[in-house]
Amino acid sequence: MKTWLLKFKISNHLNDRRPLPPELARAVGHHAGVRSFAESSSALADALKSQVPRPETPVLLHTSIMRAVRTARSASDPKIQPAWTNWIPVSGLVTLILLGVILALQFSSPPAAKLRPAGSLPLAAAGSALDLGGNLMREAPAVVLSPLSEEMQRLDRHLSDTGQFLLATLP
Repeated sequence: MKTWLLKFKISNHLNDRRPLPPELARAVGHHAGVRSFAESSSALADALKSQVPRPETPVLLHTSIMRAVRTARSASDPKIQPAWTNWIPVSGLVTLILLGVILALQFSSPPAAKLRPAGSLPLAAAGSALDLGGNLMREAPAVVLSPLSEEMQRLDRHLSDTGQFLLATLP
């Protein structure tokens, strides 16, 4: 484990192109495996640095790139359109909306004002509305919760049937 750590520290110093500190140099001197690793790593690094490959670019590459740039530049020239052509769809839509509003107002009948005769009792109508609301509040929970309670009863019945089935199938 110590040799792996030493090799890691040596490779980090070689990657950063720094000289080995004295404690690592002493560790390299004591371990033969670490010494051979340090020597082979430095030899490999020197060999790779001295032989930097220079890839050759093909001559036709430049011409093909320049041809593609010129065609892209000429193809991207925008054609100028008159500004009024953009307003045609918008003005048509606004005209249709205005026409719909005018027709809706024209054909809708004005609300007829309903006048009550002098002998009607508005308080009696309000009292009956309050009674109806009270009855609704008393009956609503039973009406709303009855499907839920029926479903809960079915679920309970299914669970008990499942329990009986499982108990019957056990040896």
